[in-house]
Amino acid sequence: MLTWRPAPPGAGGSGGLEREAGTHAEGSPPQPSVSPPVDHGLAPPWPPVLVAEELLADGVVAAFPSRAGGLSRPPYDTCNLGLRVGDEPRAVLANRRRVATVLGLAGLPWATVRQVHGSTVAPVDLVSLPPGPPEAKPVVAEADALVTADEGVVLVVLVADCVPVLLADPERRVVAAAHAGWRGLAAGVVEATAAAFSAAGGRPSASAALVGPAAGPCCYEVGEDVRARVAGRYPEAAATTRAGRPALDLAAAARAALTQAGFERPLLAGECTVHQPERHFSYRRDGGMGRQAGIVALVPGREVGRSPALARLREVGQSRALDGLRSDEGAAGDEGATREASARSGEGPPTVSVKRRR
Repeated sequence: MLTWRPAPPGAGGSGGLEREAGTHAEGSPPQPSVSPPVDHGLAPPWPPVLVAEELLADGVVAAFPSRAGGLSRPPYDTCNLGLRVGDEPRAVLANRRRVATVLGLAGLPWATVRQVHGSTVAPVDLVSLPPGPPEAKPVVAEADALVTADEGVVLVVLVADCVPVLLADPERRVVAAAHAGWRGLAAGVVEATAAAFSAAGGRPSASAALVGPAAGPCCYEVGEDVRARVAGRYPEAAATTRAGRPALDLAAAARAALTQAGFERPLLAGECTVHQPERHFSYRRDGGMGRQAGIVALVPGREVGRSPALARLREVGQSRALDGLRSDEGAAGDEGATREASARSGEGPPTVSVKRRR
């Protein structure tokens, strides 16, 4: 199952985003009420992540971070992970480091692509990654999906209403990630990703397939021609909005594609990005602002992270900000400051710990 760790965004102030009741027009999606991401020199709580817990013991991290728990300022508040949407780059890189820390992937290189709403899949191998900081390497290709059989590389697709799809075969050690909007679905990006995954050694019938938060059929209005085009490939995608207008169910389309490709029980997050502003960025709701992500990685054969294990997360819930952790806008998220603050307080960020089964 997919579980919010350490707590859902907005629960008890988690991540610095709150929904303010009664401030949106009737029938329209609620808008977030956002406090400044940094107050009195302290960092905000750590980013909540929707994580596939069952995969952790098999050395696979597969997760969908929320928009909360970052350092970006409006309109990118707060955990924007997109470098090409106009946000301050150093804030974005700090956000990426924060997410990587929570997922136990700190220091591992990110592999991203220049997404073009097509069906190209980029193979990724660790030794061929471009130079640069781990979380800021240049894109590896113009594509909409990635696949790797290498441990220690983090596959990332960026989304803000489109569907993030993650695949993992823990035994064969193959993972993949895809970005699928209506154009990508119509072009067959999910099937292409499944084919590349299989070619790399993955077995769909023995693998996990995760469909992350996306715009739901309640909100994803399209023209009749677009609905007919996508529904011609996936009849399950045909839908209507709450107002009775033509729409698409992107997650249902992705699930149909995965099932046809041999994945027996695709798991859906079941969250609409448009109607949950405290949890997700939405292009349709807000315009071209922030981006969240689908993230998957094969963890090297060792325990990752020095923070409390997942069992500890269940006990303590949302961690508070580290006392004394400074986050000036120029060097937000400085890893040295984080380590120093952790040493002083005796408390680290709520890392999702991963230990390979033997």
